[in-house]
Amino acid sequence: GGLSVYKSLCKSFRKQISIVYLGDLAHLPYGEKSTQSIIRYSDKICTFLLEKKVDIIIIACNSASSVASKYLISKYYQKVPIIETINPSVRQVYSNIKIIKDNSYSVGIIGTETTVQSQAYDNALQSYNKHTKINLKIESIACPLFVPLVEEGWENTEIAHQIATKYLSQFKNKLDTIILACTHYPILFKTLDFVFQKLGNKNLQFINSGDAIAQELYSNNNLFKIVPK
Repeated sequence: GGLSVYKSLCKSFRKQISIVYLGDLAHLPYGEKSTQSIIRYSDKICTFLLEKKVDIIIIACNSASSVASKYLISKYYQKVPIIETINPSVRQVYSNIKIIKDNSYSVGIIGTETTVQSQAYDNALQSYNKHTKINLKIESIACPLFVPLVEEGWENTEIAHQIATKYLSQFKNKLDTIILACTHYPILFKTLDFVFQKLGNKNLQFINSGDAIAQELYSNNNLFKIVPK
């Protein structure tokens, strides 16, 4: 899943930065692990990356971001900036809002059990919404079978369409934006877009963690001064 974030960063910054990528295949998938385990794995990864003398650490996993990012940021903030997936994605939701009918806006979140149960996205969306007058509707759906589908390379198959229909038909509101709250899910984009349209969600905006993080790096000059190619 983290490779989708890597792809987004390369698309914007490949000629200007070098990247140390660590994919924790030994403990895949994080979405089924306990909070304590995810924090422990993530802490070890940060230690490894600091040994490589990186300038920024990106948590390219929504499950880790949802339950481990506060711990990691509090522990390492004096050594290196840490970027997680949640706040950049939520900021992108609000930056994409153009016209709101009836002052109402509906956001759907799909992610792992860990991410959805943490309510990290729900809380972040509500926190940002304190500064607006938007009637914000939030729905979150856990889609645990999506990660195994991607890992098996079955993202554009009939079974992927059937599973996506089963999950996505649980949304009750007509959605304006969907947050792909797992870095595996952009690989399922064609299937997700097809199924959402079949279910009547037209002109849906998709929030991709990797693209949101790339925009965060571009916008935040306090991290480092680079511009996308």
